[in-house]
Amino acid sequence: MRRWTPMPPSLRLVGTSRARTAPGRQQAGTGLAAESHIPGPPIAPRSAGSPAGLPDDGPVTAAAAQDTWESGRAPSRTLVLVLTILPAVAILVWTIAIFVLQHLQFAVMAPEWAVRVGGASAAARLFAALVLLLFPAEPASARLRWVGSALLVLGIGVLVFGYLGPVLLGTPDPNTAMYQSLAVWLASDALFAFGLLPARPPAFTWRRLALVVSAFSLLATVVTLDADDFPLLRLGVLPNSPAALAQEPLHGLSTWHWVLSAILVVLAAAAALGAVRNALQGTVPLWLAPSMIIWVGAELHNSLWTSASGPIVTTGDLLRLAFAVAMVFGGVVELRRIATERTLLLATQREQADLLTELAIMKSDFTAMVAHELVTPLAAIRALAGILDDDSLPRDLRTRMVGGIEAQILALQSLAGDVQAIARLERTDFAVQLRPVSLTALLAEAEAFGRTLTGDHPLTVYRPGEAWVRADPERICQVLRNLLDNAAKYSLVGTPIELSAAREGGRVRIAVADRGQGIDDEDLPRIFEKFGRGRASMAHGTPGIGVGLYLSRRILRAHGSDIAVQTAPGVGSVFSFQLREVP
Repeated sequence: MRRWTPMPPSLRLVGTSRARTAPGRQQAGTGLAAESHIPGPPIAPRSAGSPAGLPDDGPVTAAAAQDTWESGRAPSRTLVLVLTILPAVAILVWTIAIFVLQHLQFAVMAPEWAVRVGGASAAARLFAALVLLLFPAEPASARLRWVGSALLVLGIGVLVFGYLGPVLLGTPDPNTAMYQSLAVWLASDALFAFGLLPARPPAFTWRRLALVVSAFSLLATVVTLDADDFPLLRLGVLPNSPAALAQEPLHGLSTWHWVLSAILVVLAAAAALGAVRNALQGTVPLWLAPSMIIWVGAELHNSLWTSASGPIVTTGDLLRLAFAVAMVFGGVVELRRIATERTLLLATQREQADLLTELAIMKSDFTAMVAHELVTPLAAIRALAGILDDDSLPRDLRTRMVGGIEAQILALQSLAGDVQAIARLERTDFAVQLRPVSLTALLAEAEAFGRTLTGDHPLTVYRPGEAWVRADPERICQVLRNLLDNAAKYSLVGTPIELSAAREGGRVRIAVADRGQGIDDEDLPRIFEKFGRGRASMAHGTPGIGVGLYLSRRILRAHGSDIAVQTAPGVGSVFSFQLREVP
Protein backbone atom coordinates (compact mmCIF):
# COMPACT_ATOMS: atom_id res chain seq x y z
CA MET A 1 0.00 0.00 0.00
CA ARG A 2 1.25 3.45 -0.86
CA ARG A 3 2.36 5.45 2.16
CA TRP A 4 1.39 9.10 2.71
CA THR A 5 4.25 11.55 2.82
CA PRO A 6 4.14 13.59 6.02
CA MET A 7 3.89 17.35 5.83
CA PRO A 8 6.66 19.44 7.42
CA PRO A 9 6.02 19.51 11.18
CA SER A 10 6.63 23.26 11.33
CA LEU A 11 3.31 23.91 9.62
CA ARG A 12 0.71 25.12 12.07
CA LEU A 13 -2.94 25.86 11.56
CA VAL A 14 -3.82 29.11 13.22
CA GLY A 15 -7.52 29.75 12.90
CA THR A 16 -10.80 29.36 11.13
CA SER A 17 -11.53 31.90 8.41
CA ARG A 18 -14.32 32.44 5.98
CA ALA A 19 -12.02 34.30 3.63
CA ARG A 20 -11.55 32.83 0.18
CA THR A 21 -8.15 31.34 -0.59
CA ALA A 22 -6.70 29.35 -3.41
CA PRO A 23 -7.55 25.64 -3.74
CA GLY A 24 -5.43 23.37 -1.65
CA ARG A 25 -5.49 25.54 1.45
CA GLN A 26 -6.40 24.45 4.95
CA GLN A 27 -8.81 25.51 7.67
CA ALA A 28 -8.27 24.95 11.36
CA GLY A 29 -9.13 25.88 14.88
CA THR A 30 -6.97 28.23 16.85
CA GLY A 31 -3.65 26.89 17.96
CA LEU A 32 -4.01 23.41 16.45
CA ALA A 33 -1.06 21.83 14.70
CA ALA A 34 -1.82 19.80 11.62
CA GLU A 35 0.37 17.25 9.95
CA SER A 36 -0.62 16.00 6.53
CA HIS A 37 -0.29 12.42 5.32
CA ILE A 38 -1.50 13.33 1.84
CA PRO A 39 1.11 12.97 -0.90
CA GLY A 40 2.10 15.97 -2.94
CA PRO A 41 3.50 19.43 -2.30
CA PRO A 42 3.05 21.03 1.09
CA ILE A 43 -0.26 22.82 1.54
CA ALA A 44 0.21 26.40 2.67
CA PRO A 45 -1.50 27.30 5.93
CA ARG A 46 -4.78 29.12 5.78
CA SER A 47 -4.51 32.62 7.20
CA ALA A 48 -6.45 33.50 10.30
CA GLY A 49 -9.54 35.55 9.47
CA SER A 50 -10.57 36.23 13.05
CA PRO A 51 -9.41 34.96 16.42
CA ALA A 52 -11.01 31.97 18.09
CA GLY A 53 -13.26 31.21 15.19
CA LEU A 54 -15.10 34.51 15.30
CA PRO A 55 -16.56 35.77 12.03
CA ASP A 56 -14.87 38.59 10.14
CA ASP A 57 -16.06 42.15 10.59
CA GLY A 58 -19.39 42.80 8.96
CA PRO A 59 -22.34 45.17 9.23
CA VAL A 60 -22.89 46.71 12.63
CA THR A 61 -25.65 44.83 14.47
CA ALA A 62 -28.21 46.33 16.81
CA ALA A 63 -26.30 44.99 19.83
CA ALA A 64 -23.05 46.58 18.65
CA ALA A 65 -24.82 49.88 17.95
CA GLN A 66 -26.39 49.78 21.43
CA ASP A 67 -22.97 49.20 23.02
CA THR A 68 -21.56 52.14 21.06
CA TRP A 69 -24.47 54.41 22.04
CA GLU A 70 -24.30 53.47 25.74
CA SER A 71 -20.55 54.00 25.87
CA GLY A 72 -21.01 57.38 24.19
CA ARG A 73 -23.43 58.47 26.94
CA ALA A 74 -20.90 58.01 29.75
CA PRO A 75 -19.11 61.42 30.02
CA SER A 76 -15.68 61.70 31.55
CA ARG A 77 -15.22 63.26 34.97
CA THR A 78 -13.09 66.04 33.49
CA LEU A 79 -15.77 67.00 30.98
CA VAL A 80 -18.44 67.21 33.68
CA LEU A 81 -16.25 69.40 35.89
CA VAL A 82 -15.30 71.72 33.02
CA LEU A 83 -18.91 72.19 31.91
CA THR A 84 -20.03 72.99 35.46
CA ILE A 85 -17.08 75.02 36.77
CA LEU A 86 -16.86 77.35 33.76
CA PRO A 87 -20.45 78.71 33.97
CA ALA A 88 -20.22 78.86 37.77
CA VAL A 89 -17.03 80.94 37.65
CA ALA A 90 -18.40 83.13 34.86
CA ILE A 91 -21.60 83.91 36.79
CA LEU A 92 -19.69 84.59 40.01
CA VAL A 93 -17.20 86.91 38.27
CA TRP A 94 -20.05 88.69 36.50
CA THR A 95 -21.88 89.22 39.78
CA ILE A 96 -18.81 90.68 41.49
CA ALA A 97 -17.99 92.86 38.48
CA ILE A 98 -21.47 94.34 38.49
CA PHE A 99 -20.96 95.60 42.04
CA VAL A 100 -17.45 96.85 41.34
CA LEU A 101 -18.09 98.47 37.96
CA GLN A 102 -21.37 100.31 37.85
CA HIS A 103 -21.43 100.61 34.05
CA LEU A 104 -21.61 96.78 33.77
CA GLN A 105 -24.97 96.71 35.49
CA PHE A 106 -27.66 95.57 33.09
CA ALA A 107 -31.22 96.86 33.30
CA VAL A 108 -33.23 97.77 30.23
CA MET A 109 -36.68 99.30 30.11
CA ALA A 110 -38.20 97.14 27.37
CA PRO A 111 -41.82 96.12 27.97
CA GLU A 112 -42.10 94.28 24.66
CA TRP A 113 -38.84 92.42 25.18
CA ALA A 114 -39.83 91.56 28.72
CA VAL A 115 -42.99 89.94 27.38
CA ARG A 116 -41.04 88.10 24.68
CA VAL A 117 -38.34 86.89 27.04
CA GLY A 118 -40.94 85.65 29.49
CA GLY A 119 -42.98 83.93 26.78
CA ALA A 120 -39.95 82.28 25.19
CA SER A 121 -38.73 81.08 28.57
CA ALA A 122 -42.15 79.64 29.44
CA ALA A 123 -42.46 77.85 26.08
CA ALA A 124 -38.95 76.41 26.39
CA ARG A 125 -39.60 75.14 29.90
CA LEU A 126 -42.88 73.54 28.90
CA PHE A 127 -41.19 71.83 25.96
CA ALA A 128 -38.43 70.45 28.19
CA ALA A 129 -41.01 69.44 30.80
CA LEU A 130 -42.99 67.50 28.19
CA VAL A 131 -39.90 65.62 27.03
CA LEU A 132 -38.63 64.79 30.53
CA LEU A 133 -42.02 63.75 31.87
CA LEU A 134 -42.97 61.53 28.94
CA PHE A 135 -39.59 60.20 27.75
CA PRO A 136 -37.10 60.12 30.66
CA ALA A 137 -33.88 58.22 30.17
CA GLU A 138 -33.08 55.22 32.30
CA PRO A 139 -31.77 54.83 34.97
CA ALA A 140 -32.49 58.49 35.79
CA SER A 141 -36.21 58.40 34.98
CA ALA A 142 -37.37 59.37 38.49
CA ARG A 143 -34.91 62.27 38.77
CA LEU A 144 -35.70 63.58 35.30
CA ARG A 145 -39.44 63.41 35.91
CA TRP A 146 -39.08 65.50 39.06
CA VAL A 147 -37.01 67.97 37.05
CA GLY A 148 -39.74 67.94 34.42
CA SER A 149 -42.30 68.67 37.15
CA ALA A 150 -40.27 71.70 38.25
CA LEU A 151 -40.10 72.94 34.67
CA LEU A 152 -43.84 72.41 34.33
CA VAL A 153 -44.46 74.57 37.38
CA LEU A 154 -42.14 77.28 36.02
CA GLY A 155 -43.82 77.28 32.63
CA ILE A 156 -47.35 77.32 34.00
CA GLY A 157 -46.45 79.98 36.56
CA VAL A 158 -45.12 82.38 33.94
CA LEU A 159 -48.13 81.84 31.68
CA VAL A 160 -50.64 82.27 34.51
CA PHE A 161 -49.09 85.18 36.40
CA GLY A 162 -47.37 86.92 33.51
CA TYR A 163 -50.06 86.64 30.83
CA LEU A 164 -53.37 85.06 31.82
CA GLY A 165 -53.68 86.78 35.24
CA PRO A 166 -53.15 90.35 34.03
CA VAL A 167 -55.67 89.79 31.24
CA LEU A 168 -58.37 88.42 33.53
CA LEU A 169 -57.67 90.23 36.81
CA GLY A 170 -55.66 93.24 35.77
CA THR A 171 -52.05 94.14 36.53
CA PRO A 172 -51.22 93.25 40.17
CA ASP A 173 -49.42 95.60 42.51
CA PRO A 174 -45.62 95.18 42.79
CA ASN A 175 -45.76 93.35 46.14
CA THR A 176 -48.32 90.83 44.85
CA ALA A 177 -46.34 90.33 41.64
CA MET A 178 -43.17 89.63 43.64
CA TYR A 179 -45.00 87.14 45.87
CA GLN A 180 -46.43 85.41 42.82
CA SER A 181 -42.95 85.08 41.31
CA LEU A 182 -41.47 83.87 44.60
CA ALA A 183 -44.21 81.22 44.89
CA VAL A 184 -43.41 79.88 41.42
CA TRP A 185 -39.68 79.85 42.07
CA LEU A 186 -40.04 78.32 45.52
CA ALA A 187 -42.20 75.44 44.21
CA SER A 188 -39.87 74.77 41.29
CA ASP A 189 -36.69 74.96 43.40
CA ALA A 190 -38.18 72.53 45.89
CA LEU A 191 -38.99 70.09 43.09
CA PHE A 192 -35.49 70.48 41.61
CA ALA A 193 -33.92 69.69 44.99
CA PHE A 194 -36.45 66.93 45.63
CA GLY A 195 -35.40 65.10 42.48
CA LEU A 196 -31.66 65.82 42.31
CA LEU A 197 -30.31 66.09 45.87
CA PRO A 198 -31.22 62.71 47.53
CA ALA A 199 -28.95 59.74 46.88
CA ARG A 200 -32.09 57.82 45.93
CA PRO A 201 -34.90 60.04 44.66
CA PRO A 202 -38.50 59.35 45.70
CA ALA A 203 -40.50 57.32 43.24
CA PHE A 204 -42.35 59.48 40.73
CA THR A 205 -46.02 58.80 39.98
CA TRP A 206 -48.56 60.76 38.02
CA ARG A 207 -50.69 60.92 41.14
CA ARG A 208 -47.88 62.67 42.98
CA LEU A 209 -47.49 65.06 40.07
CA ALA A 210 -51.20 65.86 40.28
CA LEU A 211 -50.83 66.54 44.01
CA VAL A 212 -47.84 68.84 43.33
CA VAL A 213 -49.76 70.82 40.71
CA SER A 214 -52.77 71.04 43.02
CA ALA A 215 -50.66 72.28 45.90
CA PHE A 216 -48.98 74.84 43.66
CA SER A 217 -52.36 76.03 42.38
CA LEU A 218 -53.60 76.44 45.95
CA LEU A 219 -50.46 78.39 46.90
CA ALA A 220 -50.78 80.61 43.84
CA THR A 221 -54.43 81.31 44.65
CA VAL A 222 -53.64 82.26 48.25
CA VAL A 223 -50.77 84.50 47.16
CA THR A 224 -52.90 86.23 44.55
CA LEU A 225 -55.87 86.84 46.85
CA ASP A 226 -54.11 87.60 50.16
CA ALA A 227 -50.78 89.16 49.15
CA ASP A 228 -51.91 92.48 50.60
CA ASP A 229 -51.84 90.91 54.06
CA PHE A 230 -48.29 89.57 53.64
CA PRO A 231 -45.17 91.48 54.77
CA LEU A 232 -43.81 93.93 52.21
CA LEU A 233 -40.98 92.65 50.06
CA ARG A 234 -40.08 96.12 48.78
CA LEU A 235 -39.80 99.15 51.01
CA GLY A 236 -40.49 101.52 48.14
CA VAL A 237 -42.18 101.57 44.80
CA LEU A 238 -40.98 99.55 41.84
CA PRO A 239 -38.35 101.56 39.95
CA ASN A 240 -39.65 102.73 36.61
CA SER A 241 -36.31 103.26 34.91
CA PRO A 242 -33.10 101.29 34.40
CA ALA A 243 -31.10 103.97 36.21
CA ALA A 244 -33.24 103.66 39.30
CA LEU A 245 -33.06 99.86 39.18
CA ALA A 246 -29.28 99.99 38.77
CA GLN A 247 -29.00 101.88 42.03
CA GLU A 248 -31.30 99.44 43.84
CA PRO A 249 -29.08 96.39 44.69
CA LEU A 250 -29.01 95.88 48.43
CA HIS A 251 -31.39 98.85 48.82
CA GLY A 252 -35.14 99.04 48.95
CA LEU A 253 -35.67 95.35 49.65
CA SER A 254 -37.01 94.11 52.95
CA THR A 255 -35.60 91.51 55.30
CA TRP A 256 -38.52 89.25 54.41
CA HIS A 257 -37.40 89.43 50.76
CA TRP A 258 -33.83 88.46 51.67
CA VAL A 259 -35.03 85.51 53.77
CA LEU A 260 -37.21 84.12 50.97
CA SER A 261 -34.53 84.80 48.35
CA ALA A 262 -31.91 83.03 50.47
CA ILE A 263 -34.20 79.98 50.65
CA LEU A 264 -34.52 80.00 46.87
CA VAL A 265 -30.76 80.28 46.32
CA VAL A 266 -30.02 77.52 48.84
CA LEU A 267 -32.56 75.16 47.26
CA ALA A 268 -31.27 75.92 43.77
CA ALA A 269 -27.66 75.41 44.88
CA ALA A 270 -28.55 72.10 46.53
CA ALA A 271 -30.26 70.94 43.35
CA ALA A 272 -27.24 72.03 41.28
CA LEU A 273 -24.83 70.14 43.55
CA GLY A 274 -27.03 67.06 43.22
CA ALA A 275 -27.07 67.44 39.44
CA VAL A 276 -23.26 67.69 39.31
CA ARG A 277 -22.82 64.68 41.60
CA ASN A 278 -25.22 62.57 39.56
CA ALA A 279 -23.61 63.70 36.30
CA LEU A 280 -20.22 62.59 37.64
CA GLN A 281 -21.77 59.21 38.46
CA GLY A 282 -23.37 59.01 35.03
CA THR A 283 -26.91 58.72 36.42
CA VAL A 284 -28.27 61.91 34.81
CA PRO A 285 -27.58 63.43 31.38
CA LEU A 286 -24.51 65.65 31.12
CA TRP A 287 -26.42 68.73 29.98
CA LEU A 288 -28.41 68.90 33.23
CA ALA A 289 -25.41 69.86 35.43
CA PRO A 290 -24.42 73.14 33.66
CA SER A 291 -28.11 73.99 33.21
CA MET A 292 -28.68 73.88 36.97
CA ILE A 293 -25.57 76.03 37.54
CA ILE A 294 -27.14 78.66 35.27
CA TRP A 295 -30.37 78.38 37.24
CA VAL A 296 -28.53 79.11 40.50
CA GLY A 297 -27.07 82.23 38.87
CA ALA A 298 -30.54 83.29 37.75
CA GLU A 299 -31.91 82.95 41.28
CA LEU A 300 -28.95 84.88 42.70
CA HIS A 301 -29.23 87.76 40.23
CA ASN A 302 -32.97 88.00 40.55
CA SER A 303 -32.64 88.34 44.33
CA LEU A 304 -30.40 91.37 43.75
CA TRP A 305 -32.13 93.01 40.77
CA THR A 306 -35.71 91.86 40.98
CA SER A 307 -38.21 93.16 38.46
CA ALA A 308 -40.84 90.44 39.03
CA SER A 309 -43.10 90.64 35.98
CA GLY A 310 -42.37 94.28 35.36
CA PRO A 311 -41.34 95.96 32.11
CA ILE A 312 -37.60 95.97 32.90
CA VAL A 313 -35.26 93.23 31.62
CA THR A 314 -32.44 92.48 34.08
CA THR A 315 -29.50 90.12 34.33
CA GLY A 316 -31.73 87.70 36.22
CA ASP A 317 -34.12 87.60 33.26
CA LEU A 318 -31.24 86.96 30.87
CA LEU A 319 -29.96 84.08 33.00
CA ARG A 320 -33.48 82.62 33.17
CA LEU A 321 -33.62 82.82 29.40
CA ALA A 322 -30.19 81.12 29.20
CA PHE A 323 -31.51 78.41 31.52
CA ALA A 324 -34.54 77.94 29.25
CA VAL A 325 -32.26 77.67 26.21
CA ALA A 326 -30.19 75.04 28.05
CA MET A 327 -33.41 73.15 28.81
CA VAL A 328 -34.39 73.25 25.14
CA PHE A 329 -30.97 71.89 24.25
CA GLY A 330 -31.44 69.13 26.81
CA GLY A 331 -34.87 68.33 25.42
CA VAL A 332 -33.41 68.05 21.91
CA VAL A 333 -30.67 65.76 23.22
CA GLU A 334 -33.25 63.55 24.89
CA LEU A 335 -35.36 63.44 21.72
CA ARG A 336 -32.26 62.40 19.80
CA ARG A 337 -31.71 59.65 22.35
CA ILE A 338 -35.29 58.51 21.86
CA ALA A 339 -34.82 58.48 18.08
CA THR A 340 -31.60 56.49 18.45
CA GLU A 341 -33.21 53.98 20.82
CA ARG A 342 -36.14 53.63 18.43
CA THR A 343 -33.71 52.95 15.58
CA LEU A 344 -31.91 50.37 17.71
CA LEU A 345 -35.21 48.77 18.68
CA LEU A 346 -36.29 48.54 15.06
CA ALA A 347 -32.91 47.08 14.12
CA THR A 348 -33.22 44.50 16.89
CA GLN A 349 -36.73 43.61 15.80
CA ARG A 350 -35.53 43.22 12.22
CA GLU A 351 -32.71 40.96 13.39
CA GLN A 352 -35.17 38.88 15.39
CA ALA A 353 -37.55 38.69 12.44
CA ASP A 354 -34.69 37.64 10.16
CA LEU A 355 -33.61 35.06 12.73
CA LEU A 356 -37.12 33.66 13.00
CA THR A 357 -37.35 33.50 9.22
CA GLU A 358 -33.99 31.76 9.05
CA LEU A 359 -35.04 29.32 11.74
CA ALA A 360 -38.26 28.58 9.87
CA ILE A 361 -36.28 27.94 6.68
CA MET A 362 -33.82 25.75 8.58
CA LYS A 363 -36.67 23.74 10.09
CA SER A 364 -38.21 23.32 6.68
CA ASP A 365 -34.88 22.31 5.16
CA PHE A 366 -34.17 19.97 8.05
CA THR A 367 -37.55 18.29 7.66
CA ALA A 368 -36.99 17.94 3.93
CA MET A 369 -33.49 16.52 4.45
CA VAL A 370 -34.61 14.02 7.05
CA ALA A 371 -37.52 12.95 4.86
CA HIS A 372 -35.15 12.57 1.91
CA GLU A 373 -32.73 10.52 3.96
CA LEU A 374 -35.56 8.29 5.15
CA VAL A 375 -36.82 7.55 1.65
CA THR A 376 -33.74 5.69 0.42
CA PRO A 377 -33.27 3.18 3.28
CA LEU A 378 -37.01 2.59 3.62
CA ALA A 379 -37.34 1.93 -0.11
CA ALA A 380 -34.36 -0.40 0.03
CA ILE A 381 -35.77 -2.28 3.01
CA ARG A 382 -39.11 -2.64 1.28
CA ALA A 383 -37.49 -3.91 -1.92
CA LEU A 384 -35.26 -6.36 -0.09
CA ALA A 385 -38.16 -7.59 2.03
CA GLY A 386 -40.14 -8.20 -1.17
CA ILE A 387 -37.29 -10.26 -2.59
CA LEU A 388 -37.03 -12.28 0.63
CA ASP A 389 -40.68 -13.17 0.27
CA ASP A 390 -39.70 -15.45 -2.63
CA ASP A 391 -39.24 -18.95 -1.11
CA SER A 392 -37.20 -20.11 -4.12
CA LEU A 393 -34.42 -17.60 -3.37
CA PRO A 394 -31.01 -19.31 -2.82
CA ARG A 395 -29.70 -19.30 0.71
CA ASP A 396 -26.59 -17.23 -0.04
CA LEU A 397 -28.67 -14.57 -1.83
CA ARG A 398 -31.17 -14.57 1.03
CA THR A 399 -28.27 -13.98 3.43
CA ARG A 400 -27.08 -11.07 1.35
CA MET A 401 -30.57 -9.58 1.33
CA VAL A 402 -30.76 -9.82 5.12
CA GLY A 403 -27.35 -8.14 5.33
CA GLY A 404 -28.61 -5.37 3.08
CA ILE A 405 -31.64 -4.85 5.32
CA GLU A 406 -29.40 -4.68 8.38
CA ALA A 407 -27.20 -2.10 6.64
CA GLN A 408 -30.22 0.06 5.87
CA ILE A 409 -31.43 -0.30 9.45
CA LEU A 410 -28.00 0.89 10.63
CA ALA A 411 -28.34 3.89 8.32
CA LEU A 412 -31.71 4.71 9.88
CA GLN A 413 -30.24 4.34 13.36
CA SER A 414 -27.38 6.64 12.39
CA LEU A 415 -29.85 9.22 11.10
CA ALA A 416 -31.90 9.02 14.30
CA GLY A 417 -28.72 9.31 16.33
CA ASP A 418 -27.71 12.49 14.48
CA VAL A 419 -31.12 14.05 15.09
CA GLN A 420 -31.00 13.14 18.79
CA ALA A 421 -27.45 14.46 19.06
CA ILE A 422 -28.51 17.81 17.57
CA ALA A 423 -31.38 18.02 20.07
CA ARG A 424 -29.07 17.27 23.00
CA LEU A 425 -26.40 19.63 21.77
CA GLU A 426 -28.77 22.57 21.41
CA ARG A 427 -29.97 22.28 25.00
CA THR A 428 -28.68 24.93 27.37
CA ASP A 429 -27.48 22.27 29.82
CA PHE A 430 -25.22 20.55 27.27
CA ALA A 431 -21.91 19.68 28.91
CA VAL A 432 -19.07 17.21 28.61
CA GLN A 433 -17.85 14.99 31.42
CA LEU A 434 -14.06 15.24 31.29
CA ARG A 435 -11.93 12.58 32.94
CA PRO A 436 -8.70 10.68 32.24
CA VAL A 437 -9.28 8.24 29.39
CA SER A 438 -6.95 5.70 27.81
CA LEU A 439 -6.00 6.76 24.29
CA THR A 440 -5.57 3.09 23.39
CA ALA A 441 -9.20 2.42 24.33
CA LEU A 442 -10.43 5.36 22.26
CA LEU A 443 -8.48 4.25 19.20
CA ALA A 444 -9.58 0.63 19.64
CA GLU A 445 -13.25 1.58 19.68
CA ALA A 446 -12.77 3.87 16.67
CA GLU A 447 -10.90 1.10 14.83
CA ALA A 448 -13.71 -1.39 15.54
CA PHE A 449 -16.21 1.05 14.07
CA GLY A 450 -13.98 1.75 11.06
CA ARG A 451 -13.84 -1.98 10.19
CA THR A 452 -17.62 -2.01 9.79
CA LEU A 453 -17.74 0.83 7.25
CA THR A 454 -18.99 0.03 3.79
CA GLY A 455 -16.73 0.50 0.77
CA ASP A 456 -13.97 -1.97 1.62
CA HIS A 457 -11.60 0.76 2.81
CA PRO A 458 -8.34 -0.55 4.27
CA LEU A 459 -7.92 1.06 7.71
CA THR A 460 -4.46 1.71 9.13
CA VAL A 461 -4.08 2.83 12.75
CA TYR A 462 -0.93 4.50 14.09
CA ARG A 463 -0.64 4.53 17.89
CA PRO A 464 1.91 6.52 19.91
CA GLY A 465 2.04 3.94 22.67
CA GLU A 466 0.21 4.03 25.95
CA ALA A 467 -1.12 7.50 26.72
CA TRP A 468 -3.98 9.05 28.68
CA VAL A 469 -5.96 12.10 27.66
CA ARG A 470 -8.52 14.27 29.42
CA ALA A 471 -11.80 13.80 27.54
CA ASP A 472 -15.39 12.66 27.55
CA PRO A 473 -14.98 9.20 25.96
CA GLU A 474 -18.53 8.97 24.63
CA ARG A 475 -18.31 12.36 22.93
CA ILE A 476 -14.81 11.83 21.52
CA CYS A 477 -15.82 8.44 20.14
CA GLN A 478 -18.75 10.17 18.48
CA VAL A 479 -16.32 12.63 16.87
CA LEU A 480 -14.09 9.80 15.63
CA ARG A 481 -17.08 7.90 14.24
CA ASN A 482 -18.19 11.02 12.36
CA LEU A 483 -14.74 11.58 10.88
CA LEU A 484 -14.29 7.94 9.86
CA ASP A 485 -17.78 7.77 8.40
CA ASN A 486 -17.12 10.91 6.35
CA ALA A 487 -13.79 9.52 5.16
CA ALA A 488 -15.55 6.40 3.89
CA LYS A 489 -18.50 8.22 2.32
CA TYR A 490 -16.38 10.69 0.37
CA SER A 491 -13.75 8.25 -0.88
CA LEU A 492 -13.85 5.78 -3.76
CA VAL A 493 -14.38 2.13 -2.90
CA GLY A 494 -11.17 0.43 -1.84
CA THR A 495 -9.17 3.59 -1.08
CA PRO A 496 -7.33 3.48 2.26
CA ILE A 497 -8.15 5.45 5.42
CA GLU A 498 -5.63 6.29 8.12
CA LEU A 499 -6.33 6.87 11.82
CA SER A 500 -3.30 8.22 13.66
CA ALA A 501 -2.35 9.71 17.01
CA ALA A 502 0.84 11.52 18.01
CA ARG A 503 2.14 13.34 21.07
CA GLU A 504 2.82 17.06 20.54
CA GLY A 505 4.03 19.10 23.50
CA GLY A 506 1.71 17.98 26.27
CA ARG A 507 -1.16 17.29 23.90
CA VAL A 508 -2.15 14.38 21.68
CA ARG A 509 -3.18 15.06 18.11
CA ILE A 510 -5.63 12.58 16.59
CA ALA A 511 -6.12 12.66 12.81
CA VAL A 512 -8.24 10.86 10.22
CA ALA A 513 -6.88 11.00 6.67
CA ASP A 514 -8.45 9.80 3.45
CA ARG A 515 -7.62 9.84 -0.21
CA GLY A 516 -11.04 10.93 -1.38
CA GLN A 517 -12.35 13.71 -3.54
CA GLY A 518 -11.20 16.51 -1.21
CA ILE A 519 -13.10 19.70 -0.44
CA ASP A 520 -13.39 22.80 -2.57
CA ASP A 521 -12.11 25.96 -0.96
CA GLU A 522 -15.56 27.58 -1.21
CA ASP A 523 -17.12 24.69 0.70
CA LEU A 524 -14.74 24.77 3.67
CA PRO A 525 -16.75 27.22 5.80
CA ARG A 526 -20.03 25.53 4.86
CA ILE A 527 -19.17 22.01 5.98
CA PHE A 528 -18.89 23.11 9.64
CA GLU A 529 -22.30 24.77 9.68
CA LYS A 530 -25.43 23.07 10.93
CA PHE A 531 -26.97 21.16 8.01
CA GLY A 532 -24.14 22.47 5.84
CA ARG A 533 -22.89 20.23 3.04
CA GLY A 534 -20.46 20.69 0.22
CA ARG A 535 -21.75 21.07 -3.32
CA ALA A 536 -19.95 17.94 -4.48
CA SER A 537 -21.66 15.77 -1.86
CA MET A 538 -25.07 17.12 -2.80
CA ALA A 539 -24.36 16.71 -6.50
CA HIS A 540 -23.29 13.06 -6.04
CA GLY A 541 -26.22 12.31 -3.71
CA THR A 542 -23.98 11.32 -0.81
CA PRO A 543 -26.21 10.39 2.14
CA GLY A 544 -26.27 12.56 5.25
CA ILE A 545 -27.96 15.66 6.64
CA GLY A 546 -24.84 17.73 7.26
CA VAL A 547 -24.57 17.63 11.06
CA GLY A 548 -21.55 15.39 11.66
CA LEU A 549 -18.84 18.06 11.45
CA TYR A 550 -21.05 20.62 13.18
CA LEU A 551 -21.53 18.23 16.10
CA SER A 552 -17.86 17.35 16.13
CA ARG A 553 -16.79 20.97 16.32
CA ARG A 554 -19.22 21.75 19.13
CA ILE A 555 -18.00 18.74 21.12
CA LEU A 556 -14.33 19.59 20.61
CA ARG A 557 -14.81 23.21 21.58
CA ALA A 558 -16.43 22.01 24.79
CA HIS A 559 -13.13 20.16 25.34
CA GLY A 560 -11.15 23.39 24.82
CA SER A 561 -10.03 22.22 21.39
CA ASP A 562 -11.18 22.58 17.80
CA ILE A 563 -11.18 20.69 14.57
CA ALA A 564 -8.64 21.36 11.82
CA VAL A 565 -8.74 20.32 8.20
CA GLN A 566 -6.22 20.06 5.42
CA THR A 567 -7.56 19.31 2.02
CA ALA A 568 -6.75 19.38 -1.66
CA PRO A 569 -9.44 18.66 -4.28
CA GLY A 570 -8.81 15.33 -5.95
CA VAL A 571 -6.10 14.36 -3.42
CA GLY A 572 -7.84 13.88 -0.09
CA SER A 573 -8.44 15.41 3.33
CA VAL A 574 -7.01 15.23 6.83
CA PHE A 575 -9.25 16.12 9.79
CA SER A 576 -7.49 16.43 13.13
CA PHE A 577 -7.94 17.68 16.68
CA GLN A 578 -5.97 17.82 19.90
CA LEU A 579 -6.66 16.62 23.43
CA ARG A 580 -4.72 17.49 26.56
CA GLU A 581 -2.49 14.62 27.70
CA VAL A 582 -2.75 13.47 31.30
CA PRO A 583 0.69 12.76 32.84
